Amino acid sequence: MLKKISAKKLLIGGCIFLVGALFLYIFYVAPKEEHGVLKVLSEKIDLQIKDFHYTEVGDPDLTWEINADTARYIKKEEITLFEKIEVRLFFSNGEMYTITGKNGSLHTDTKDMDISGNVVAVSDKGGRFETDSLNYIHGNETIHTKDVVKMAQPGVSVKGVGMNLSLRNKKITLLSDVSATITKNGSSPD
Repeated sequence: MLKKISAKKLLIGGCIFLVGALFLYIFYVAPKEEHGVLKVLSEKIDLQIKDFHYTEVGDPDLTWEINADTARYIKKEEITLFEKIEVRLFFSNGEMYTITGKNGSLHTDTKDMDISGNVVAVSDKGGRFETDSLNYIHGNETIHTKDVVKMAQPGVSVKGVGMNLSLRNKKITLLSDVSATITKNGSSPD
């Protein structure tokens, strides 16, 4: 003979069953699904950060900051990859330069850096140059490119192919096909 179960006991039993099913799902089913996703991610990228900011302060004469929309660190290759990168260089004499680009990379072992895609560098004094890619060699504090470079500051516009720039002595060398336009009144040439 069947006994009558009160609605209260039925409701409590149903809640206990649902809570138990939820715990089983959380501790046994969900971790297996996440483990697969993490395994795929960990083979390629060890860490991903949105709205990334980094400041390098090891040199008393030059401090640089990196800001990026996204940074992805790959430990095996000792490299950090950036999307929409902005690098600011602060010199001890007060000068500042801002370099932006579509993509970038920082070799964490050497601190060498590459920036590519619509690279624009602007100084706080009004100078500007544009190119497709830049390579920064931390050991000798040089920036170079093999691409076309357009440089401008009030009254002067220079274009060339390839560039070497020493941050130590602030010397810029354009390597080939150099042309310049100088205007008398100091306005920016086209």
